[in-house]
Amino acid sequence: MPQISPEEVMQKVSKGKPYTLMFLITGKALELEENIVNQLQMQHLAHLFTLKQEGKASVFGPVSNNERLRGIIIFNTASKEDIAGWMANDPYINGGYLTYELYDFFTIPGQQISNY
Repeated sequence: MPQISPEEVMQKVSKGKPYTLMFLITGKALELEENIVNQLQMQHLAHLFTLKQEGKASVFGPVSNNERLRGIIIFNTASKEDIAGWMANDPYINGGYLTYELYDFFTIPGQQISNY
């Protein structure tokens, strides 16, 4: 594997920009009928796909092996205020079934998850 020089590293890092990493956290218990939970899940996913389609989020997905941490979203902004407004429309957040934590995140635009 070819070695990347320090100059190449700095050239790549210089193209970086701030993002926001969101951790979706378990909120109050979902003590609802299964059909209501399924409707909430569909609305939640539609909301996330809309954020992606609008260019507000880059990556999102569930975390399946942790009872507290339920999902991760990477937003294409450093504005916590914008994100709070967007997430207020999520049915799980709005209903208190999920809460979230926001973290500053820096990366290089254009990175993606591979299809290995």
